Amino acid sequence: MSAPTIGYIKLANTLSIVSKKQVTGKLSVAYGNQEWQLYFLFGHLLYASGGLYPTRRWYRAVKKHCPNFKFELNQLTNVQLWEYKLLQIAISDNQITLSEAKAILRTITEEVFFAIISQAGLTRRWHPQKHSTSQKTLNLLLSRREIKEVLASAKILLKSLQDEGLLHINPELVPIIKNRNKLLNQEKSESVLKLDKLLNGKRTIWDITLEMKMSLEVITHSLYSFEKLGLINFLKVEDWLPPSEKFHLPAIEKSVDKVKIACIDDSYSTGFLLDKILKPLGYEILHIQNPIKGLALLEECKPDLIFLDLIMPKVSGYTICKFLRKTTTFQDIPIVFFSTQDSIIDRTRARIVGANDYLYKSYDPEKIVEVLEKYVNPKHSTNDLKSTLGQTYDLTFMAVGS
Repeated sequence: MSAPTIGYIKLANTLSIVSKKQVTGKLSVAYGNQEWQLYFLFGHLLYASGGLYPTRRWYRAVKKHCPNFKFELNQLTNVQLWEYKLLQIAISDNQITLSEAKAILRTITEEVFFAIISQAGLTRRWHPQKHSTSQKTLNLLLSRREIKEVLASAKILLKSLQDEGLLHINPELVPIIKNRNKLLNQEKSESVLKLDKLLNGKRTIWDITLEMKMSLEVITHSLYSFEKLGLINFLKVEDWLPPSEKFHLPAIEKSVDKVKIACIDDSYSTGFLLDKILKPLGYEILHIQNPIKGLALLEECKPDLIFLDLIMPKVSGYTICKFLRKTTTFQDIPIVFFSTQDSIIDRTRARIVGANDYLYKSYDPEKIVEVLEKYVNPKHSTNDLKSTLGQTYDLTFMAVGS
């Protein structure tokens, strides 16, 4: 029995039990270091989240069904289930219809179900919880019948990819061109030319299907052809910053001198998020994804502070930091490790090789700004930061591939 079949049976059986018992709470489904959350109200599905890119997934579903949807950050009263709360508010404000909101829920749920049933070794845990039972909540649910339909749709999509031998290409991966000239020499059709522009390491395969307005099967088949020819690589990036965390971001440009901040990190998303957080404050961000090739650029830029990732493919952050401290140009420039690892050993070793500070990579805007104020801008206080409460955002803020 294949992994998708086992995954489907496990999830289908669990969903059936939840529906029959009409329970309210959260079902956590995990595989390896990934976890998905399914929220239920009386056995009906409230919302599905988790996996690698829950924020990307939400923006993508909204853009697909309601591209003109706008929202205000002061409407978010609770970080948990912010996606669902925004949909409720949008319905109340007549920005979107109930059918549009349910279409968004179905799209999100199908992607989550697809990711879950792709795995065989699933672990499941039930967490009883209380949820609001207002009329708005009772209307914006997926019924038992709808849950079955979405699960069946996810299964059909997965089976189609499996039959084509494409199951190894995870649609949550980010394709990037390795040899552009060779790619274009293979074929110069309109679709390939458009796809060429999208394969820049910024979009997941799911994102590309939306941009191209093509099915996942068609896009994956094209990417598989490119992969066999050695024309593309597949990467993992980090998710976008949820809008619920934008409360602490500045609403206006600050009168800060153009302080240069370097970010040495192989992940594109890290530089992208730092740019989103710090550029409105007046900082200039230099993102170096290849630390070895980027050292000359770093010396030319002469940054006021360096954010340094710990784990990178060809060289560790410790090695880079030690090297920089032996170079006259960088002996006195503040270096802050910015990593998802956060043990006492990591922090101690960082100090030994010459780092000034160590910041856990949580993308908390306030903590990032505090570190900058500590080393490069002591006169600028975080108390001066204005939140974006009341500021309106539309989907261009996190448009696919922005």
